[in-house]
Amino acid sequence: MSESLTIAIPAHNEKGNIERAVLEAIDVGRRAGVDFEVLVVDDASGDGTAEILEKLGREHPELRVVRHDENRGIVGSFMTIYSQAGKELLFMNAADGQWSMEELFPMLEALRSGPFDLVIGNRARKHYTPYRRFVSACFRILSEKLFQVKLWDPGSIKLMREPIRRIPVDSRGVFEQAERIIRAHALGYRVAKVDVEHLPRTSGRGRGASWRNVVGGVRDLARFYIRFRRGLASSPASVNAADRRGS
Repeated sequence: MSESLTIAIPAHNEKGNIERAVLEAIDVGRRAGVDFEVLVVDDASGDGTAEILEKLGREHPELRVVRHDENRGIVGSFMTIYSQAGKELLFMNAADGQWSMEELFPMLEALRSGPFDLVIGNRARKHYTPYRRFVSACFRILSEKLFQVKLWDPGSIKLMREPIRRIPVDSRGVFEQAERIIRAHALGYRVAKVDVEHLPRTSGRGRGASWRNVVGGVRDLARFYIRFRRGLASSPASVNAADRRGS
């Protein structure tokens, strides 16, 4: 294949997870048979994550690390990934071990089969607290009702072609991923989903459903809806791929 691939991992205080995540990403990239890099954005970790990444960087030329001088949050890390990814395809996973790097392979197959521009990893079961499952479901259902777009699982892992990460978005909170998917539909990009397994976190603590993030997400959703109603193009014929695993 002539494609090239960036495997991107945002990380903040992931000392207990980051080495495993990087080594798995390198292994998967090698087996994918494409020109690849592993890009880690260290969001000003203070727990020793940076030292582990420095060591891994000396041992593995495929690894490239970008470190923030101050904490910018998960969306700030996403923005750095979008601007720094150096390859044609971008696979966005996480450092916390809740998605296997192996999920790249069925998602890559789906991307090529359409061909599609964006593949969303759809979690059949989320290993979240009841509160976080409730928050996640509310955001997804409300967004789908307001924008008439199938989002599947906007907070999950994704595989995208280069134009998707160039789509400008207004949101700077947890709604950013949903907004990007909505805009991709509206611009006519082809969107698919692949069912993926969501694993329990083995170390560290998730912060995605904090009150600060929830309030910011609601604010971003409301602002984007107003802009959408005022003239953002409605969704054209976006294509929904069948799940590549047959489920």
